[in-house]
Amino acid sequence: MVSRGIARQLLGTVTAVLAGWLTALLLLEATTAIELLQEPHYIVPDALVVGPIVSAWFMAYFILPVWALILIPLYLFIPSSSMLWRCPICTLCGAAARFLIVSLVFGGIPGVGHVSSGAWASYILATIVGGVTCLIGSLTKHMFKPAI
Repeated sequence: MVSRGIARQLLGTVTAVLAGWLTALLLLEATTAIELLQEPHYIVPDALVVGPIVSAWFMAYFILPVWALILIPLYLFIPSSSMLWRCPICTLCGAAARFLIVSLVFGGIPGVGHVSSGAWASYILATIVGGVTCLIGSLTKHMFKPAI
């Protein structure tokens, strides 16, 4: 049986991950809406509905393993008094970690080697998701993480 403290901390990680995921979906919705407004002759009725659903499933393959393998252990084992929990530090670490993870998955940095320079959007989105996830984690740690 999972203790109440660990279950509460897991809820904190879920909150942070969902905030990052929602941020990505909102950014994708905004860019899709802007593209549709710029190209009115290219209006696809399902673009604002189907696109986010497909994107959410695709992002799950990146977000869930990182959540299970990296965020949960870090959240459980780094004491709340650590400097890493300060908002700017945590946000930068999350953004940098996400950028590195996407670089490893895609095999490099856009424009260098075999990675297309058009892939920057995925890198930027992943960096924002990592930053927001860690920002929310650091802002809500007092609610989910015991003071140590």
